[in-house]
Amino acid sequence: MHILAVRIGRVGDTVMMTPALSAILKCHPQAQLTILASPEGKVLLKDFHPNIKQIWTWDRHGLIKSYANKRHLLQQIASTHFDKIYCFDTSKRIASLFDHADTEEFYWFHGPTKPKHTARHYLDLVASTCDIHVERFYSTLSVDTDYSKQIDEELATHGITADDIVVMMHPTYSGYSRLGLRKREARIRKLWPAHYYGQLGMRLASHSIDGRPIKSLIDLLPREMPLGRKIVKYSDGAITLLEPHINFSRYKALIARVNLLLSPDSGPMHIASALGTRIVAFFSMREPSDCGPYMDPSMFTALQSDDPVKGISTIDVDTVYDAVLSQLERGNHN
Repeated sequence: MHILAVRIGRVGDTVMMTPALSAILKCHPQAQLTILASPEGKVLLKDFHPNIKQIWTWDRHGLIKSYANKRHLLQQIASTHFDKIYCFDTSKRIASLFDHADTEEFYWFHGPTKPKHTARHYLDLVASTCDIHVERFYSTLSVDTDYSKQIDEELATHGITADDIVVMMHPTYSGYSRLGLRKREARIRKLWPAHYYGQLGMRLASHSIDGRPIKSLIDLLPREMPLGRKIVKYSDGAITLLEPHINFSRYKALIARVNLLLSPDSGPMHIASALGTRIVAFFSMREPSDCGPYMDPSMFTALQSDDPVKGISTIDVDTVYDAVLSQLERGNHN
C-alpha cells in the first residue's frame, strides 16, 4: 500500500501532523508513505520512520520558485499511484493539487466544525478511515544519539553537567524583527520583555531542587543574537547564551536534553512537545486547546494573557517563576 500525507506548513504545523502519521503507520504497518511538506517539514520528518520512503516539498516563498515547484509537484503526483491520500491542509489551493491524482481514496480535512486541538482533528480524520483508537497518539520526533553526545560536550564547556537542571528560554518567534517593524500583532502575542527573562534567570540561578542547581540558557539564530545578549545582560550573566548553530539535528538534541523549555506559542514549543520536554508556554489571542503542545497535559503549563494591547507582557515574573518551578519539581520527582 502506498499512502500520501500532506501538510505544507511551518514547524509547528508539521509537528502537529506527527500523531496522525503515527496513527496511519499503526493502522497500515506495511504501508509505504510519501510526505508532501514544506522545506522545513522535510528537515523535521527526514528520520521520522523507516516506512517514509519519499518527502516531496513545495517551497512557496517567491513567485517564480513557488510556480516552478508546483509544476514539478504536479508531475510527481500525476506519475504516482496512491492507495490513499490524506490532506491535512485546509487550503483549497493545496487540495486542488489532487483533483486528477491516481488514487482510490482521498481524505481532506476541510477545517474545524467544533473546537478541538488541531492534532486531534488530524487524528480523527485518520480514525474515520481506519478502525483505530487515537487517544494516546501524541506528537513525536526522533533525536540522533551522536548529536545528543555533541550537546553534552557543548554544554560541558559552559559548566553545565548531566546533574544540572537546565531551563532553555526561547524568547523569539518566526518572523521576529529586532527593530519591530514587522508583525506587530506577533510581538504583542509572543514577545515577553527582555528584562523579565533576565530577572527570571537570576531567580532560577539562586534556586536548586534536591540539591541540583538550575541553569538557564538561550540558543538563537545569528540575527536574533542582539536580543539574546540583552537578556544575558539583564540577568547579570546568570543565563548562558550559546553560540549560534544552524543545524536542526543539533537543535532537536538540545531541546531533548533540557529539562524545560520556556517559550511563546512557537515552533520550538511544538518540537519540545514531540521530544517529551516539559514546557511553560505563553499564549495570547489564541487558545492552547487549539494549537498548544500536543502531549501529556501534565508535562506543560500554558500561561494566558487576554490583553489585546499588552499581550504576554502582562504576565509577571512571579507567575512564570512559579510555573517553571512547579514543572521542574514535578519532573524531578517522577
